[in-house]
Amino acid sequence: MSESLDVVIADIRSDAQVLRAAGHEKQAAYIEQACGRVAAAAEPFLTWLSEADAGLRSGFKPGYFRARFARWEAQGCARLAPRNHRERQYLEIVIPVRANLDAARAAARRAANESAA
Repeated sequence: MSESLDVVIADIRSDAQVLRAAGHEKQAAYIEQACGRVAAAAEPFLTWLSEADAGLRSGFKPGYFRARFARWEAQGCARLAPRNHRERQYLEIVIPVRANLDAARAAARRAANESAA
């Protein structure tokens, strides 16, 4: 597997510190700003959720995640927690979001009211 995104961002931020130490403040600041923007845009690819939090986000039970763990781990999207090697974690990007039925119904009612008017 290639380097993870969080490692690449950390390495580039480290390079910015080297530039700053060499007197290249403007270049270092630009690199740090760019890294911050990339990290913010890539948050779902960088945020690890516990299995319990993944269940809350998706509405799925632990068995759903456990059945997919090996495949997602091979893809770099699941891992055993660094501190507690028994806790499974998943990148936010692979966790489905539970549909908000109340919001969908409200939007449908608004659309129907607008088309009737």
